[in-house]
Amino acid sequence: MKRKLLVGAAVLAVALMLAVPALARTSNSARRAPAKDFAAVGAVQHVIRTAGAVRLHVDLGSRAVKPFIGGSLVVRVAAHARILMVSDGVAHLITLSGVHAGDKVAVSGTVDRSDAQYPVYIAQTIKVVERTPVAKLTNFGCGGPLTAIDAQASPNTITLTVNSATRALWAQLGTSLTVVVTPQTQILQESGNTTTTITLAQVVLGEKAWVSGTIDRSQAQPVFSATKVTVHVLPTPTPTAAPTAAPAAG
Repeated sequence: MKRKLLVGAAVLAVALMLAVPALARTSNSARRAPAKDFAAVGAVQHVIRTAGAVRLHVDLGSRAVKPFIGGSLVVRVAAHARILMVSDGVAHLITLSGVHAGDKVAVSGTVDRSDAQYPVYIAQTIKVVERTPVAKLTNFGCGGPLTAIDAQASPNTITLTVNSATRALWAQLGTSLTVVVTPQTQILQESGNTTTTITLAQVVLGEKAWVSGTIDRSQAQPVFSATKVTVHVLPTPTPTAAPTAAPAAG
């Protein structure tokens, strides 16, 4: 009987020795299942328009593209992929024809592993990051209090202290900027939830405004022209009624 118990224990020990590594391998395999999604950042090397694909040099990426970091990866562009041009924090939808070699991109999507040996990377979103040098930017936006309004000069101008701005005017934050106002400039006044179209003569000094427009760099000094001026009017505080004096005792 004792011998049988010893033999049984030995068999059980061998079984455990075989089972534990197998369980560990299964557990590790489950934890490291092939990724179904991917994300990559890099530069476009070639746009394969006939195949609806992009080859990019991968600078950074998720686990699914780790083998391609520092090398090339071909990404198929899904039929309904969102392709965005991001310029100065503003995104615009574009088509694949708007993507060019040399563009900096951030790509995310899914991995089709129907063929385990040849996974297909399918882009669902492509963001093209435009980094035009500041000296070549032709659009601007800025906000701050109005410090001067000249409706008699030719052309008309407004001046404001730049408290916030798009990248074209980062260097001028905290300084004054004079902007040309043309007959085509749209001037809006916002008061609470109401927006009204007004004229330059109705704009009041000291009010805060957001100005967007274009930059003409053909002259020695850039000329900033407003396409839209939005003036924000603070609500007038409601006067508090003076307390009524109590009647004198009779």
